[in-house]
Amino acid sequence: MNPHSFFVAGTDTGVGKTHVTALLLTEFRRRGLRAGAMKPIACGSGGRCDAEQYAALMNHEQPLDVLNPIYLRHPLAPLVAAKLERRRMDLHRVFANYHLLATNYQPLLVEGAGGLLVPIRRNYSVADLARALNLPLIIVARLGLGTINHTLLTVRQAQAMGLKIAGIILNDITGSQRGLAEKTNIKAVPELCGVPLLGVVPHGNGTAAARQICRLLLR
Repeated sequence: MNPHSFFVAGTDTGVGKTHVTALLLTEFRRRGLRAGAMKPIACGSGGRCDAEQYAALMNHEQPLDVLNPIYLRHPLAPLVAAKLERRRMDLHRVFANYHLLATNYQPLLVEGAGGLLVPIRRNYSVADLARALNLPLIIVARLGLGTINHTLLTVRQAQAMGLKIAGIILNDITGSQRGLAEKTNIKAVPELCGVPLLGVVPHGNGTAAARQICRLLLR
């Protein structure tokens, strides 16, 4: 296990995994570390924008096909999208590209696709990929109402599969005025999950939060 590389998992789709990963990558690089990030599997009509963002932050040191070995056009679970597009999910490319990047970048951030149980192939989920890569999880969750259930489910699934969890990041994806749920979740989520809270990323400028989180991850 690479102690300073991580698999960035979400409690759901749309929780801001890419935003958080980009913040951490930027901060690691600001510290002078040869950090990198990859998106093994991308699905969506918007193109490969996640991997393109990482490529730009890495000064285009690696081809896009290395950072994102599998791209599917439909915004669906990889298993479903691959069936529609009659594509074979070539995980050998994923593992080969990961090992290429892992030998050249540390920390290396690997962004998952949706939640842990999103199917990649039949009987093979995002959690299985994280386990195969032997990386600790950074779990990105929404800050607002409903996040306790989603986060507990994610943590328990990870633990059931023997995955190590580095911590949880609560991401404010709405930027609206924080109500009671947002205020209490900051304390309740780590207490109920039994997993460290790495930080809370505010809507907008998350630079200060990223600095705090990276300090914790590098300890």
